[in-house]
Amino acid sequence: MTVLLRDTFKAWIDRAPGVPPRLIMIGDVRVPNNGSLARLTRRSPQGINPKILILDVNAQQPAGTAQEEMTTIPLRYEESPPQDEYGQVMIAHSRGEIVVRIGRTH
Repeated sequence: MTVLLRDTFKAWIDRAPGVPPRLIMIGDVRVPNNGSLARLTRRSPQGINPKILILDVNAQQPAGTAQEEMTTIPLRYEESPPQDEYGQVMIAHSRGEIVVRIGRTH
């Protein structure tokens, strides 16, 4: 079972001079098998509130047999420039969701 590690998720807008603003979202998930893959993808369609970006966690178990070992996978999502003035990011998975406020600097 894939588990969102709630305290690891952070989001901010990188406003470095000379480049377009960039939304960055990071966090970790724990998966039960060594060799599993996970990534954040933008949900389509988005929800009814345009100020909340919704990202889905997509996790895949390895093909065949894999060693049963709890493994942490770092996730990262970037959007440049952000498509809206988001205030929050919702990270959704089949076992729940978490909402993270977006910081303006990092």
